[in-house]
Amino acid sequence: MGNYRQHLTFASVLGVFYAVATYFFAGVHWLYGSVALLLTTLSGLLPDLDSPSGVELKGFTGILGVLVALAVWHGFGKLNPEPPFELHLWAVVGSYAMVRHGFRRIMTHLTVHRGISHSLPTCGVWGALAYLYYPTESSLLRLVMALAVMLGFFSHLLLDEICSVDLQGARVNKAFGTAIKFWAPSPWTTIGMYCLLSYLTWRVIQIWPEDSFWRFPPSSPDFPIPIKGNHLLPRLARALRIPSD
Repeated sequence: MGNYRQHLTFASVLGVFYAVATYFFAGVHWLYGSVALLLTTLSGLLPDLDSPSGVELKGFTGILGVLVALAVWHGFGKLNPEPPFELHLWAVVGSYAMVRHGFRRIMTHLTVHRGISHSLPTCGVWGALAYLYYPTESSLLRLVMALAVMLGFFSHLLLDEICSVDLQGARVNKAFGTAIKFWAPSPWTTIGMYCLLSYLTWRVIQIWPEDSFWRFPPSSPDFPIPIKGNHLLPRLARALRIPSD
């Protein structure tokens, strides 16, 4: 199996190729592409959240805590009337502490290494969560970020399987086949993960756009972000008469 540095490097390299591909084929601006690169890299650590002593769990929960805290601050700013600064502050601190420490303890008690978190349905769960909760009105950007998360997650599984093969000795070790799988040894965790995946898939279907899939957030006069251009996928959408604002 790959180590922390190998997973991070492999996911980041794939993230670079993915960001470049979204620019050339879908016209996604480099700013959004850089976020997709970041998500791909971080998602390369997700499967090892089931390792209680792993660097991935400690490092990722810290980063995730910061992202959740920012999301909470952003969400409070949309409330009407907007809560006072002090409530903002306590909400941010509380959400960070809950993710940084509470989530990590829950993961270490509920999961086992190479369990259901090292599986394709879990990959789909993380992708669905990214699509549902990435803060944008653009369906295409949601899809770009969701695919970035799934790409990073799958890169971890793939690298674990590659590292399980000894090419020089022409043999595989006992860990081969335990990373890319559709179920875990425990039937209850497997059923639970598939139930969660089914629910999130239903949520994604509920908000999946019927038209204007290629709509992007409007450019701001202070910070114009040119998105749509003469790229392959938008041209294909127009050729297929898919509405594009």
